Amino acid sequence: MKKTILVLILLGMFVNVFPQSYDVKYTAEYVLKDAGGNEKSRMKYYRNGDKLKFQKVDNRGKADESTTDIYIFKDDPNVYTIVTNSAGKFGSKYARDVISIFMQTGVFIFDLGNVSTVFNNNTRVGSGTVLGKECVKYTVASNGEVSSDYYIYQDNLMLKRSVGNAVIGNTIEAITYDITSEVPESMFVVPTDVKYY
Repeated sequence: MKKTILVLILLGMFVNVFPQSYDVKYTAEYVLKDAGGNEKSRMKYYRNGDKLKFQKVDNRGKADESTTDIYIFKDDPNVYTIVTNSAGKFGSKYARDVISIFMQTGVFIFDLGNVSTVFNNNTRVGSGTVLGKECVKYTVASNGEVSSDYYIYQDNLMLKRSVGNAVIGNTIEAITYDITSEVPESMFVVPTDVKYY
């Protein structure tokens, strides 16, 4: 009994000495633009602890409107992508890893997997500001004419990515980041009426 109490006290001290270094409850909205600055799409991102969800609506208000929801749970080895359109709901499941999530969303989230092979001291080039928030800037690829730059907030969340130059490429950037909004648990309930392919 005494050993259990001592372990709990030490664990509590450890948690207080090393607090969480990044936000885990927030919403953010991202905009994808082409090299000319024309908006191509928007995506909303919700996080509540170990539950994450991305939502993108294409062709809003049109007959071919579709919604893509991507569900990520840190205690589940799968990522669930569900598309809803006039034909119904269908989805896919794939193994959760940080690169696959980036390929689906365009956003890197460091606490979802090891990214040290891409983001390290060799690619860290300075800092920058996105939405008034100080970010670490990484340049992953550059040949003098085009580059691939990433702005990471709190050493965890990508707030901006710029690929290419003023003629070719695109940018995805957070236009909002809100830690004050409620993120309800119902946001993270994966629909059960989905056909997976």
